[in-house]
Amino acid sequence: MTGHVVHHLVRRGVQQLHQHLTKEQFVEKLEQDAQAYENAGPEFEMNRREFLPVVITAVVTALLLWSIDYTIGQVMVSLASIESTSRTAVIESKPPAYTEEPLGKEPLEKEPLIAEHADVDVEITVIEHKPITSKITTTIGHLQKIGGFRARWRGLGLSVLYHFLHGMMANLLAAFLGLGLLGESLTYIFVSVGLARVHMAWTHKMIAYPSTKAWYHRLPARKDCKALLLPAFVYAVAQQATIILPVGVAFALGLMTPPEASMNDEATRHNCHKMALFGLRFLAVPLTYVMVGLAILLPASVTLTRIEASLLPEGEETIVPFDKEAMMGDLDMSVRGSSRALFVQAWRSFDRSSRLRLIKIYAKMVFAQFTILFVAAHLMIAEVYVIGGERLAVFMKSATAQIKLMAIQAHEAKAEGN
Repeated sequence: MTGHVVHHLVRRGVQQLHQHLTKEQFVEKLEQDAQAYENAGPEFEMNRREFLPVVITAVVTALLLWSIDYTIGQVMVSLASIESTSRTAVIESKPPAYTEEPLGKEPLEKEPLIAEHADVDVEITVIEHKPITSKITTTIGHLQKIGGFRARWRGLGLSVLYHFLHGMMANLLAAFLGLGLLGESLTYIFVSVGLARVHMAWTHKMIAYPSTKAWYHRLPARKDCKALLLPAFVYAVAQQATIILPVGVAFALGLMTPPEASMNDEATRHNCHKMALFGLRFLAVPLTYVMVGLAILLPASVTLTRIEASLLPEGEETIVPFDKEAMMGDLDMSVRGSSRALFVQAWRSFDRSSRLRLIKIYAKMVFAQFTILFVAAHLMIAEVYVIGGERLAVFMKSATAQIKLMAIQAHEAKAEGN
């Protein structure tokens, strides 16, 4: 028994010594790498102008990604959220067969073409129109027909105004109250509900025909916007859920803990089983984000957009077919509880084909963004190769080592403070 305890203590002491030496060697190696660029010869010196093509490529890529995100992720998604399936019924009547009268007889009194009580053969042909938002090219062509080339970014000014007001008010309120992470989420929700009418004005700018009136003159009265409170609240909660839940999953799976074990030899050994488990844990975070987005955020976003479209002022129309009567039905908004009924009906009236069409739009947007990132990454790699890959490798190695050293020093200072 005593020998087993002594053996255990000795083994733990050796492990601690080995980890200490390994950590010291690791830090020493980082210090050497951090000085690699300074110790290199003048032929390894990097000129800032040489990075100009890479910077231009990065800026153009960022602008393209933003444009795709706004045009497809905001304008097209808003239009697809309200577009109703349109049908045209063509009614054709078949006249009765004409019979000639025999010669030499008095003409008989002719019956009218369609008698009052006669049975008339009618042929009805129903033509179902393909939704405008079923294709990206069709939607962009429709937008350009209405507002020209810039129509693909319609509502951009109100988008900037809304996000500026939202960010300023949420940050000021959170800083004044001194709240934590949960408090910041509550502040975000509170500000979102408070700016619901501005968000509605932004949606109206995206989905309605252009108007000469200022946006603040087109807003319904505040007393007529009670139906916005519940969907705005649910949408804000859904937005926070798409952030909090994946982060919670990452913490629960231990993905947010500092990788201190990577400093010893045992963690650097190849272990396929551990790598597979780490990969599965890592995939759990984006999968959680996607599931929360489809199950919570998507219905909340569609419901809010459809209710905002139903509050479009009289005399204004949407640029895509929107069946307001089918959504609202016989609801009387002056009756208590009608806002809750409208909230439920707004999602139920969005049929399955429309939901699939909306999901396809999101899939196309992600595919387009990944394509641009893929092309831009290869283009930047080619530019780096032309600049001088070996020189850049030394520069990046030195910069990465300096960042790691700063992280280790900050972690040790935090540990000593605790």
